[in-house]
Amino acid sequence: MPVKNAPLDEIIRRIKEKGPLTFAEFMDVALYWPGGGYYTAASGRRWGAGGDYVTNLDISPVFARMLAKQIHQMWRILGSPPVFHCVEAGAGRGWLTDGVMAAARELYPDFSRAIRVSIIEKNPALGKTDGTRSSHGDISEIAGHFTGCIYSEELLDAMPFHRVVMRGNGLKEIYVGYEDNRGLFDAEGEISTEELSEYFEDLPAVLDGLPVGLIEGQRAEVGLEAKRWIRKAAGLLDRGFIITVDYGMPAGELYSAGRSGTLLCHFRHTMNDDPYRMVGAQDITCHVDFTTIRNEGIKAGLGVSGFTTQRNFLLGMGVLEELTEVPDPTAAAIKAIGRNQGIKELVMPGGIGDAMKILIQHRGVDAPRLAGFSFRDMTGMLGAPKSDNLRPGQPVGS
Repeated sequence: MPVKNAPLDEIIRRIKEKGPLTFAEFMDVALYWPGGGYYTAASGRRWGAGGDYVTNLDISPVFARMLAKQIHQMWRILGSPPVFHCVEAGAGRGWLTDGVMAAARELYPDFSRAIRVSIIEKNPALGKTDGTRSSHGDISEIAGHFTGCIYSEELLDAMPFHRVVMRGNGLKEIYVGYEDNRGLFDAEGEISTEELSEYFEDLPAVLDGLPVGLIEGQRAEVGLEAKRWIRKAAGLLDRGFIITVDYGMPAGELYSAGRSGTLLCHFRHTMNDDPYRMVGAQDITCHVDFTTIRNEGIKAGLGVSGFTTQRNFLLGMGVLEELTEVPDPTAAAIKAIGRNQGIKELVMPGGIGDAMKILIQHRGVDAPRLAGFSFRDMTGMLGAPKSDNLRPGQPVGS
């Protein structure tokens, strides 16, 4: 008897009812269908050696310690307010916030007493509310304005995105179709919303010497949901910062000729580019367009604190000072070697240290000089904002 697959059944039902789905709708069901989507299933291990992929926190807890040091500097820049909100979006296991809070208690007791923690996590089995934190299923559930920091790691790359392809007669969208004898398949059609064509209008024509835009036959992903998310996040801040840690690149690289999308699926530490396999059981991601996240932040009244690779950020934060001297061969030596190896993996050229990028945006503070960008700030690679499309400081929309 076939095993019930609730996300796949729902996708097929919708297609039969109303025709092909946008990839964003397909992805939303596959990843977030209540109780059965990849990120919302009550059971299943996604992270670590026994899961589908590893994160910075699986590699080394030092990453959270460096983030705590950066957030502490932000608190100081804002005048050391007595109440400082730390909001982690897409918290998953909660390891990042746990590590940030542990480091704050150890290094900066006064700062740790000012922190009020909230996490945003769609999986009710992971989100928890207790005496130390409040939990929310979506960023829209957080009300009002506050002073503090909103941070995320590998959140935007897994937000539902559209897929498009450039044809001689204009931009087309790649939908998800279904037939009983074929299963799920790509179905090309007219774009579902003008937002898809408008998306590229905010991008400079040339970035770092590369023409920006799609050539005929070129496929790409468009993260409209990520754009909406950064505006929602900006709308929560009275004064403070937004930290985005994710796989991605500037638009000049992402939409350059010769590249045909960055869609990737993860399952048991293997990667493939077929999102129609194992629906609900594998992760689906694409690289984040950091130029657009910067642009959308400007529209929402955010300034750019800096943009760089994770490697540069950690070096700027003094991560090499965390290396531990290895004593004589003992159990402690084995632990020290493991700690040092984790730090090395976080910053090694060509690995996660270069693939992962960090963008920090701010509101209510003038040109903050953050330690994380003291080694190398790569903001110029995002390109100059187009003044005809971007109006800094405009009211944040809903």
